[in-house]
Amino acid sequence: MDLHDVMKTTLKSELYKLASSFREAIIVAIKNGDIVEENMHGFPQGCCTYASDLLQKYLYEQGIDTLLMSGIYGYGCDGESHSWLETKDGTVVDITGDQYTHKEPRFTTAVYVGTRNNGFHNLFELYDPIPYHENTGQLGHKGLEQRFLNRYEKVLKHIKTT
Repeated sequence: MDLHDVMKTTLKSELYKLASSFREAIIVAIKNGDIVEENMHGFPQGCCTYASDLLQKYLYEQGIDTLLMSGIYGYGCDGESHSWLETKDGTVVDITGDQYTHKEPRFTTAVYVGTRNNGFHNLFELYDPIPYHENTGQLGHKGLEQRFLNRYEKVLKHIKTT
């Protein structure tokens, strides 16, 4: 194993720890009533974009630049959409894939850090990736900054550091 492989393995391990801690903080914030928005109460069901957007800000603040990836699988009534993050080298960081435990495409991992070519993430027809924009709020859209930042601060207070 060369130095590049060691560094990549270390980054994946660090990404997994950060993503796991962040997911747990979201769950605690919801359970404690800190996050009361209706669109987060079924976490992880239907929360992939919100959760990925929050995680993207957190990782950015940790010095890890990511792209928000989203796409569709299937069409019409049978279609599904999903969002996750990817680093510049293509490492997937997904904290809501387990919402697909009971539906197609099937995926049961709560926190996934790995390649897109895993039989799940590579099934989605992707839209254009969204880089993190520090000053434009949720998903780069102006006007949602305060709601996004309030939700983000509520999650942050439950982050466990090791």
